[in-house]
Amino acid sequence: MLTRAERLLRTAGREALADGLVLLDGPLRAPGTASEDAAALASLRTPSRAPVAPGDPPSLPELLDLARTGTPGRTREVLTRLVEEYAPAPGARPNPELPALIEELLHHPRAGVRLHAHRASRALCDRDTHARLTALLLADPLPDVVRMAVRTLGRAGWTPALPDLVRLLDHARPTVRRAARDAVVGFGGAAVPALRRAEAHARPDRRSLYTEVLAQITGGQITDGWITDGEA
Repeated sequence: MLTRAERLLRTAGREALADGLVLLDGPLRAPGTASEDAAALASLRTPSRAPVAPGDPPSLPELLDLARTGTPGRTREVLTRLVEEYAPAPGARPNPELPALIEELLHHPRAGVRLHAHRASRALCDRDTHARLTALLLADPLPDVVRMAVRTLGRAGWTPALPDLVRLLDHARPTVRRAARDAVVGFGGAAVPALRRAEAHARPDRRSLYTEVLAQITGGQITDGWITDGEA
């Protein structure tokens, strides 16, 4: 129909009007659809604001896998999340899978991960499990980490650590030796059997490490390597 109108305009000498027509292929819109077109254009021009449905949070097995295989930073993030979401309520039993993860991470090559795992164990594990895991750090390659573990176990009074604490009286670093001495003395008489055993097996030039601590605990005096009663 529009093609016919253009032809009639040219026949009538109305070339300017004919040239102004722009003919397009396609069906004509039905009357009354202008508002629909406007609404459609507006929806295309407006960015979608529909909220994205959140995905399911990772399950505990997925978090454990992320902690074991992720980068050091990612592992620390997961540990924080585990503390926030899986720390047992007072009196409740901890999840048995969490101490196993902590134990693995206490051998991580990055000290930051080891220390973060140790802090997490305080929230995720019961007292004895936390102390047992802390004792693993007595063999840590960093003296500062060892010293931290010594002090933690000394404050906790965890007697199963006594043999290892006594051995640390002969540590290469003076700061560790001092921390071990303070911790062992803090145990009082409970430390005497472990000190006696260490003293009996020590080289003569190292025996004083143990006899001096024994004397400090018992209040005795050292005479030629032997401890005597401090009272006259």
